[in-house]
Amino acid sequence: MAPSARRPASPRRRSPPSKSLRTRPPDLAESDLIVALTNGWGLKDVDLEHLPIGAGSHHWRCTDGKGTRHFVTVDDLDRKPFLGEHAAEVFEHLRSALETARTLRSDPALDFVVSPLDNVDGEVLTRVGTHYAVAFYPFLGDPQPFRKVLTGGERTALVDMLGRLHGSSPGVAATARVIVPSVPLREDLENALRDLDADWAGGPYSGPARSMVARNAGLIMQWLERFDELEAGVDMTAAKLVLTHGEPHSGNIVRSRDRFLLVDWDTAGLAPAERDLWMIGRGDPTLCELYRLRWRLDDLSWCVHELRSAHRQDEDSERAWRGLCSSIEREPFTRD
Repeated sequence: MAPSARRPASPRRRSPPSKSLRTRPPDLAESDLIVALTNGWGLKDVDLEHLPIGAGSHHWRCTDGKGTRHFVTVDDLDRKPFLGEHAAEVFEHLRSALETARTLRSDPALDFVVSPLDNVDGEVLTRVGTHYAVAFYPFLGDPQPFRKVLTGGERTALVDMLGRLHGSSPGVAATARVIVPSVPLREDLENALRDLDADWAGGPYSGPARSMVARNAGLIMQWLERFDELEAGVDMTAAKLVLTHGEPHSGNIVRSRDRFLLVDWDTAGLAPAERDLWMIGRGDPTLCELYRLRWRLDDLSWCVHELRSAHRQDEDSERAWRGLCSSIEREPFTRD
């Protein structure tokens, strides 16, 4: 049974290079980041503490000469395939998403949105080097560990926040783009399924990853085929589109004093509400199945890409290995 290849006419996507996100980026000097913060946001006497957290961006805690703390994110524009094919396109789509968050935050009914602070030019992002973008945020406290299951308080707050977000004024969505359900690194996953008879020699987890994928190849191909069936049934031109967050999981819900806030809006865009609602078991069952399966295949394809690429045994590769096993063995965001 051959891997599903429903989009043969699509151009080949350039896979992002495998770089660690929980260690400092090797080609971004901290001194260059300090210059960007000084020039971009007018900070003085900047002290940075790298935070080995998260999966989509690099993070620092920033303290200025007055003792004021902020949170800094640095996005590698070569590592965000869901936003585009190349760095310039990714930067524009990232800026659009964060500008959408800024617009949302201006609505008193959406005060749970955590958006970047403008730089001196009124922009939400500053370019650093050839493929990095810096955003500057208020400091909300030390980051919390990511959990697969929402607490009761988080779930109640999330239901309320999503209700307000999805019901926001159409004018608020002026800067948002339509997000179609897709698996950006699908081609990498399908290539891996075709290469199961060859050695995977990227690093220490390549062999175990090949074995795991080989044992479950039939199941993975069934998921790809089912995803295609579900996607074919969605007419994005006729569907009711609302402003969605895209990843409203517990890692993006922050408790600040007596209320909950929603962070990380790089995935924001117009889509059926089920793009968010599947995580809380609400909405149309078929659309929820589509978005749940899209999430699983997205995680799976990313982990396969990372473990087939050059890597060493470190926190990032260990995390990719755990993610690969989890994406195959467990439904997304369940206890079982």
